[in-house]
Amino acid sequence: MRNFSEHSAQTREQPRMMPFWLFFLIYMGVILLLTHLATAVVFSGDRTYVSHTQIAGLPLLAYGSTAKGIIAIGAKATGIIAIGGLAIGIVAIGGLALGAMSLGGLSLALFAFGGLALGWRAIGGVAIGEAALGGLAIGKYAYAGNGVAYGSLEASGRQKEHLLG
Repeated sequence: MRNFSEHSAQTREQPRMMPFWLFFLIYMGVILLLTHLATAVVFSGDRTYVSHTQIAGLPLLAYGSTAKGIIAIGAKATGIIAIGGLAIGIVAIGGLALGAMSLGGLSLALFAFGGLALGWRAIGGVAIGEAALGGLAIGKYAYAGNGVAYGSLEASGRQKEHLLG
């Protein structure tokens, strides 16, 4: 009977994990495609492009070492959607990302996702913000799962009080 119970517990856990792995694989595929496009543009210094279509005085698509446009891809990208090493825009994706919503190694935004995320809503390895979720979460509403949460309203596997004493 114990074997049957263990077997049924394993089969119940498996369907819950499938959506996570599916999401993770799709996410990694999209990031791989975006980074391949961005690095191909950044590492070819002589290749720049600015589209002839303009919206509010900005080109629809621009890429190169310093790109400015609605959609900007480059080492220093500035636009509504910016992808690059230093990305500044409403939606910013890059090593250092600044904007309303950013995804990157170091993200500063209202909604920040990254290794080090600083923002009103922050999700990352180290997350600092009003509501923070991460391995080390610092904020008013901090959640760290098995990590460390530091804030006035915290939820964590190991809260700061248990680490110190």
